[in-house]
Amino acid sequence: MATTLPSLSANTGTLTAAGVGSGLDVKGMVSQLMAVEQRPMTLLATKEASYQFKLSSLGSVQGSLSALQTTAQSLKTAGSAAYSTSVSDSTVLSATADSTAASGNYALQVTKLAQVQKLVSPAPGLADTTSTVGLGGATSITITLGTTSGTPVDGQYASAGFVADPARTPVTLSIDSSNNTLAGIRDAINAANAGVTASIINDGSSAPYRLALTSNSSGAASSMQLTVSGEAAVKSLVGFDPTEPSQSLSETQTARNALLTVDGVSVSSASNSVAGAIQGVTLNLTKETTSAVTVAVQRSSSQLSAALSSLVSAYNSANKAMAGASAKGAVLQGNSTVLSIQRQVRALLGGVQSVSGSYTTLSQLGISFQKDGSLALDASKLNAALSADVVSASALALALGSAVKTFADGLLGFSGPIPTATAGISRSITDIGTQRVKLQSRLDATQVRYQKQFRALDTLMSGMNTTATFLTQQLGNLPNYYNKG
Repeated sequence: MATTLPSLSANTGTLTAAGVGSGLDVKGMVSQLMAVEQRPMTLLATKEASYQFKLSSLGSVQGSLSALQTTAQSLKTAGSAAYSTSVSDSTVLSATADSTAASGNYALQVTKLAQVQKLVSPAPGLADTTSTVGLGGATSITITLGTTSGTPVDGQYASAGFVADPARTPVTLSIDSSNNTLAGIRDAINAANAGVTASIINDGSSAPYRLALTSNSSGAASSMQLTVSGEAAVKSLVGFDPTEPSQSLSETQTARNALLTVDGVSVSSASNSVAGAIQGVTLNLTKETTSAVTVAVQRSSSQLSAALSSLVSAYNSANKAMAGASAKGAVLQGNSTVLSIQRQVRALLGGVQSVSGSYTTLSQLGISFQKDGSLALDASKLNAALSADVVSASALALALGSAVKTFADGLLGFSGPIPTATAGISRSITDIGTQRVKLQSRLDATQVRYQKQFRALDTLMSGMNTTATFLTQQLGNLPNYYNKG
């Protein structure tokens, strides 16, 4: 480091120095030194920018693979739906078909819709939902679901028959002084998970609060039987045993099955979603009819064709993103992870699928690789293949969609190569941030040290200037001193 020291002027014979007191440019010199000290910070910024570019590039690859993953799921769905349906009156029902369906037209008439059973406690109700019911003695309520035989009159059964559903175990709940209120009984029933939902209805009268029970499932076999042991007041509120002469609760809606005919054949279903009445078809009933509606089932290739076209587009986008990210001069040039994924995806789409049927490769459907690694779709060849054997094409699409989806799930999952690489780069960026904080602390300390040192030098040089001035004055007086002699 060069420092300007006081010097004697050849012309004037005087000592000169630059400075405030001394003419020294402390601020400028510290600034120049700190510019050198800042170089490691600049290197960190450059390295961080490189990591950010890599992170962005990996993000583009991940996004394109995520789109391929979504497209693969759509291909799976299309592959499992080789048939489509149409209904002459969509207000009555809707229909969906899977790959096991058979083409045909079917006449359907909906006689009854399936419904749940609903019960309500008698009027008058209670004045408050927190009013106690009974004295709080130990009471049990057993809820059993099954089939009630008989017809109610004004919501009451007269010693009807009841057969419990063997597939559902009766549930017993306890009522005592801790929950013997209308709200407490409601909550106890709901917490029991007995297949029944309890609620409280306000009918607007002076004693308005009444308990309402609804079976969670439709169908005749989801009728309720509530037997009460213990407090008579609790039984008077929630008792409902259709095998007894009368019940405390009243039935406002009877549990029943859906009744329909398919080409004149009677069908009963516990649910309004009827599967299997027509092979491979699920019917969703919404309205009763007095005349038949037509359900048409036919082979469908439009959804499959669209899904295959989307697969080609999604792959080409992903391939372009991976090729661009790993190309010469790119931030991920030669990245082994990206290149490996690119090769695996190509091998998967170009390989033979283990499926039965006449089609086992995409090339048989008119989808083939080009010299640049992209996929191209021959629409004429695809349409011909679908027309010739849409079932085999659907099987291939289902298998391929499943394979690509599974592969993409592995790539993009938490421990997959893309998230792992991304996490590694993110950690590096975080480390740089930590290094930057530490380095800045050292730079701040260095700047303070330089400032102190140069201020001290400035002070020293100022003193030297004062001394030089004094000496100059004294030397100037020497000739006069000798002349006096």
